Amino acid sequence: MERYRAIIIKDGKIALMERHKKGRHFFVFPGGGREKGETEKECCEREVLEEFGIKVKAKNMIYQIFQNNTKQGFFVCDWIDGEIHKTDAEEYTKKDVNISGTYDPGLFDLELLKTLPVKPSEIKDVLIEDLKNNKNLDFALKTIDVENM
Repeated sequence: MERYRAIIIKDGKIALMERHKKGRHFFVFPGGGREKGETEKECCEREVLEEFGIKVKAKNMIYQIFQNNTKQGFFVCDWIDGEIHKTDAEEYTKKDVNISGTYDPGLFDLELLKTLPVKPSEIKDVLIEDLKNNKNLDFALKTIDVENM
């Protein structure tokens, strides 16, 4: 399985999906599974539009991880158009939140990234360090080791 996620930074804020699920509170980067016939970039752009209601342009994949037999790629994305909001995507229309949890898309101060429980934490940690050294996040793909969940 392949999943692609977006790193969207705008005006000192980062786009994240806030989750509450089975007593846990955490954040994830927007994204999801690749559909048949879709490129990696197309997957990332579609997932952001579906989940956040904004149009983005996926630029370069800067991180990849392999976790639980799944490849995940993380693209730096430019925000093209729209405002973040809940859409009619599956995440928001599930009837039983006790099973699926809640989903709340939002923009969060980049400075808070250090303290937010973002998953996977290994990507969060590398991103924080990389932002110190290269604010444009313009570098070659890095494969990040993560612990299996």
